[in-house]
Amino acid sequence: MNLLKLYKRESNVSGKSVMFMAIVSGIAQGLLLGIITTAAATASYESLNFRFFLLFIIAFTIVIIGKRFALKRATAIAEGIIKRIRVRISDKIRNSELLFLENTGKAEIYTRITYNTNLISESAVLIINAAQSGIVFFFCMFYIAVLSKLAFFITLLAIIAATANYILQQEKIDKGIRETAIKESAFFDMLNQILDGFKELKMNVKKSDDAFGFLKGIADETEDLKVKTGFRFVTELMFSQVFFYTLLAVIVFILPRLDPANPSLIIRLTAAILFIIGPVNLVVGTIPLFSRANMAVETLYELEERLDNASRPFKFEGKPYIQNIESFEQIRLDALSFSYTDQYGTPLFTVGPVNLTVRKGEIIFIVGGNGSGKSTLLKLLTGLYYPNEGSIRLDDLTVDKTVYQSYREMFSIIFSEFHVFDRLYGLRETDPDRVRSLIRLMELEKKTDVVDGGFTNIKLSTGQRKRLAMIVALLESRPICVFDEWAADQDPIFRKYFYEVLLNDLRSRGKTIIAVSHDDRYFGFADRVLKMEYGKFVE
Repeated sequence: MNLLKLYKRESNVSGKSVMFMAIVSGIAQGLLLGIITTAAATASYESLNFRFFLLFIIAFTIVIIGKRFALKRATAIAEGIIKRIRVRISDKIRNSELLFLENTGKAEIYTRITYNTNLISESAVLIINAAQSGIVFFFCMFYIAVLSKLAFFITLLAIIAATANYILQQEKIDKGIRETAIKESAFFDMLNQILDGFKELKMNVKKSDDAFGFLKGIADETEDLKVKTGFRFVTELMFSQVFFYTLLAVIVFILPRLDPANPSLIIRLTAAILFIIGPVNLVVGTIPLFSRANMAVETLYELEERLDNASRPFKFEGKPYIQNIESFEQIRLDALSFSYTDQYGTPLFTVGPVNLTVRKGEIIFIVGGNGSGKSTLLKLLTGLYYPNEGSIRLDDLTVDKTVYQSYREMFSIIFSEFHVFDRLYGLRETDPDRVRSLIRLMELEKKTDVVDGGFTNIKLSTGQRKRLAMIVALLESRPICVFDEWAADQDPIFRKYFYEVLLNDLRSRGKTIIAVSHDDRYFGFADRVLKMEYGKFVE
């Protein structure tokens, strides 16, 4: 049902031609049964029955052409749906809030978008095959009814019993699939931690073994869940096998005693049931993928709903108007506070209430120990976090959700956890010679270059990547620059250049600088040095 819901909701292409060709192909495949059994009954060693042979060729050709068209078209529709979902969710991710992404985690989002969409993509071909198999099944049942009403009712009762057993088992299977998906997400999250913390694990065998043991534990639990769910699938598959062979035994050994018939009829009935086995086994065999694909659809829509719910409080009617604010006199934080909370809403750490005035052209250093709230304050100041209480005023304007994006556009940021993109996104009109001059200024000319708006190499040391990030920040030329421990990974020459030359150069161009720093020997280059402890400013 989730797959059907997905198609109705996402497809902008009619699937009528697909279903029509699938039905035509299925009917032709069912006709093959009648042609083959009738031709077999009239077969002769002396001559070839050209009429039945021609009918066989025609029906077989229709099966191949119809199936090929249906599968190709279904694949195109499915991939179009997958593209739209991926693009739409990616768009919602980029428009979501930082706190939501931090709380959700990259591993969960990445797994849902990649693994689940691949499952849906793989299901497209099987859905068409299953639909054709269903048509063949109904055609075969009609054929059996024509041959013998008693055989039809026996077969129908057997199928009803098999369907009831399937429904009883499927609820347990769906539950197992959901639990497996949760465990797999936990596994990928742990694997992501191992990749991110590779250096730390490499330096500590005990820590590495402990982390790996935890990952292995999750893998073992995932395996147990998959095996249990797989056993239920196997039970269903074996039940279908037992069901068919039991049905054949009833038709061959018991039916002649209940309804005396000629051997030719029993052979035709047997052939019809044998013809059913393939389609039904295909349907039963694809049930696991259908179930996983249904869960995948549910998981994707659940992620999208969470994105919508997280963004809803910060949205407003109409499209936001982004005004370039190139100049200001002051930014004032009035009793601004923000709290990290647990899943029950209990505050874990609070920054604020903070009162701060940032004036145009100032250089402000913020100092304090790890965990004192410096980075959180910067996220509040730059608009990456919304405050729980208090307000931000830009001159005479109160910054609310209607102008938040315009406010954010005032800042060029380099956080301690920063990212360097491989291309100059948003700076396509920048003169390459200007970029290369900055690359030389940052002494990176032997490491990277700019070609067609992209850097030729970004696999650099942390300090070098920070210099590359500085190049981007300088090219953006925003009124306010925010640097979180930028000099921490630089050599003494660049550290001195940052404090003694670069900051003054930026101020001479009218820029305002807010920097987190621990370099007390350079505090004299700041207009103000503000210290934080436990989320508040102290003397």
